[in-house]
Amino acid sequence: MGELTEVRKRQKVKADIWLMEPSLAPNSSATERDEWLEAISRSIEEYAKKRTTFCPSRSLEEADSENKDEVSPLGSKAPIWIPDTRATMCMICTSEFTLTWRRHHCRACGKIVCQACSSNKYGLDYLKNQPARVCEHCFQELQKLDRQHSPKVGSPGNHKSPSSALSSVLHSIPSGRKQKKIPAALKEVSANTEDSSMSGYLYRSKGNKKPWKHLWFVIKNKVLYTYAASEDVAALESQPLLGFTVTQVKDENSESKVFQLLHKNMLFYVFKADDAHSAQKWIEAFQEAAAAAGLSGRRPTEELVQRRDAGHFDN
Repeated sequence: MGELTEVRKRQKVKADIWLMEPSLAPNSSATERDEWLEAISRSIEEYAKKRTTFCPSRSLEEADSENKDEVSPLGSKAPIWIPDTRATMCMICTSEFTLTWRRHHCRACGKIVCQACSSNKYGLDYLKNQPARVCEHCFQELQKLDRQHSPKVGSPGNHKSPSSALSSVLHSIPSGRKQKKIPAALKEVSANTEDSSMSGYLYRSKGNKKPWKHLWFVIKNKVLYTYAASEDVAALESQPLLGFTVTQVKDENSESKVFQLLHKNMLFYVFKADDAHSAQKWIEAFQEAAAAAGLSGRRPTEELVQRRDAGHFDN
């Protein structure tokens, strides 16, 4: 085994010499050198794929096919918690978080919810069946899974710890809970939607001398959606981009990171990206969304500006 390892090392050194110093390779071994290069390339590619799976005995394709078949039951593994800064509202009831109406994490799915939507507790497998706070959606799903695995339908569950009475009481408490009526159009697209044309954080201003706001934006179906954070389930605003134009602000100080959204040459919004590359990608996304502009359905520019200033973009 040791001799075989030494032979492989010598072969590798020989290949490296040929790669770095072509003049040292004999002319008669050009074909052999090419075979070496091809073998090394295949080995590097296969090694990279196996490292990605964290299991040297399996290739990347084999691991992907197994991952599709293996779906961990809810509560069997600890979820990845969504950071607090990525949600400004409950991901179930959309109530806004305040100093008194605080964030809570579901221990089953990791989503951020309010206390009214996470008043139930359930024994989770990864916590050795210790009761833990779960959201309403996960609580119902866990109950369903428990009924499927229970031998007797009427037998008391070992994992359940329902508190429906407490949940109803919490939902009826008005103090501290800031919930406003959100139009249905603003709930159609969530901030983390996967099939958007473009999404990400941008700085936005209503004018060149107006303050900047750091917001999350999504362009989907030629509509610009604005969110306070990247995991919010309801938008603050929605604005169709038909008839709008985008121009880049060329300024030595801005480094091509600033661009403007205009309607009939009237300034509507000013955006600023983190870098010039991101700004260019956003400009292209805006231009693509506005490319299908038509005369039908356009609002007068004055009305659009008034709606912008009033914060009404629920169409």
